[in-house]
Amino acid sequence: MRAWLRVPSFSDTGEGIDTCAAFTRDLLGRIAADATVVPTAGHPVVVGTVPSADPDAPTLLVYGLYDVTPTIAAEWTVDPFDAPLVDAGDIGLLPHLGQVLVGRGANNHKGPVLAAILAVKALLDSGASPPANLVFVIEGEEEIGSPSLPHFLETHRDLLAPVKGVWLPCMQQNSSGVMTLRRAYKGSLWTELSCVGGRDGAGGPRDGRHLWAGHSAWMDAPMMRLVRALASLFDDRQRVTVDGLAERVRPPMPEDAPEVRRLTEAFDANPQWERNMLANLNAAGFMGGQRLSAHLAHYMLGTTLNIQGITGGYQGPDYYTMMPGRAHAKLDFRFPPGIEPAELAGLVQAHLDRRGYADVRVAETRGYPGSPGVPDDRDTLLQAARSTAQARGVPVDVWPIANNCCPAAMLTRLDRDVPFSVAGTGHGDRAHAPDEYITAGSVRSLMDWTVDFIHAWARIAGN
Repeated sequence: MRAWLRVPSFSDTGEGIDTCAAFTRDLLGRIAADATVVPTAGHPVVVGTVPSADPDAPTLLVYGLYDVTPTIAAEWTVDPFDAPLVDAGDIGLLPHLGQVLVGRGANNHKGPVLAAILAVKALLDSGASPPANLVFVIEGEEEIGSPSLPHFLETHRDLLAPVKGVWLPCMQQNSSGVMTLRRAYKGSLWTELSCVGGRDGAGGPRDGRHLWAGHSAWMDAPMMRLVRALASLFDDRQRVTVDGLAERVRPPMPEDAPEVRRLTEAFDANPQWERNMLANLNAAGFMGGQRLSAHLAHYMLGTTLNIQGITGGYQGPDYYTMMPGRAHAKLDFRFPPGIEPAELAGLVQAHLDRRGYADVRVAETRGYPGSPGVPDDRDTLLQAARSTAQARGVPVDVWPIANNCCPAAMLTRLDRDVPFSVAGTGHGDRAHAPDEYITAGSVRSLMDWTVDFIHAWARIAGN
C-alpha cells in the first residue's frame, strides 16, 4: 500500500502516470492473468478479468482509478508521498480514530482499489472461485473528467457486454462508523471562463496586453469584469443562479423529501456527527455559522458551484500598478441528473451574454452527466451492500443522491441501464485536500467486506 502511494500519478500534468499504470497492472496481475495497460488518447486504462468457475455467474465491473489530484505540499503536515502512519491527533483528527495512513491517494482511490484486489487474491489463495465474473477497469483520468473513458468503453463493448453491475469500492464509513450509500450520482462540469480586453464589444486593452492601472477609470478592466460576471452565477448563500438551469435538471423524487427530512433530523439530534465531520475536514464551521442540517437538502439535491481559481495580472513581489489585459477562472459545477455538461455550459454562456458579459467566454468544458440510478427493487448492488452491512453489524444510511461525482453515467450506458454503487467499509477522508488519510484498519476491513459483498451480489443478481 505505502509503496503504491509513494508513486505520484498526477493526471493534470501526467507526472508519474506511466509508472503508476505499470505498478497498477502488476498489482492487478496478482489476480488477473490477463492484466494489461491499454493505451488511450490520454492516460492509459488498466484492465484485467477474473472469471468465475460457475458458468451461470453474473458479471460485475469493478471500477477504480489510479490517478490523484494535485498537492500543495506546504499545506500538508507530512510529505504527501511519504505515506507515513501517524496518530490521528498529529494531523488534527479526533484521537479515537487511532493511527492513520496519510498520503495523496490513500482514500481516493488507491486504498480502496488495493483492498478490492487483495480481497479477491485472498479468495483465490483459499482455493475458491469468485462467485461472479469480475472485470476490473482502473483508469488514470478520473480526476480530470475521464476524457478518454467514453472511447475506451465504446471500443471494449465485447468485454463489457455481460456486465450487470458497476461497483466502485470505497471506504464509506464516517468517523462514527455509519456507512453511507447513495441511490443516484450528480454530474459534473469543469469549465474555464476567460475575459480578454477589447473582445466582443468590450473596451479596454487590445489583444490581452496590460495597461497602466489608472486607465481602469474609463476602460473595461478584464479582471474586474470577470469577477462581476462570476458573481452573477451565484447568490450570497452560494446557490447557483444560472438562468434556465432549475428547469433542466431532474426535480427531487417523491421519496427524496422524507429521506432528507429523516437525515436532517438525525444530524440535528446528533451534534457530535457535525463535530466529527469538522475535525475530519479540518474546517472551522459550516456556512453562515449554521448547523449542517441547514445545508443538507441543497448538498444532496441542488446544483453547486465552486471556483477553483482565478488567474491574471501581476502576482510578483511588491506591487505593479497595471491593469491586466486578460483574466481566467476555473470552475466546477455539480448537478443532478437531467442535463448534459455541454448544455449547462451553453446555459452559462447565455446567462453571461444576457447580462452584458459577452466578452466573458466559456473557453473550455469537460465533464459527464449525472446518473439517476435504478429503482430499489432492481438495484442489486444497493441490496447487496445493505445486506452485507447488516450481516456485519454496520449501520447504513441511504442518501437520495451523492454530491461527489464520478463517471457513473458513462459506465452504466453500456446499451442498457445497470446499477452503479459506491460502497464498502473502512474510513478515510480529506480527499482532494491536505493530509488525506485512511484509518489503519480500513484496508483489512474493506477486504473482508468485499468478499461477503461479492457473494451477496452474485446471489441477488443471479436470480
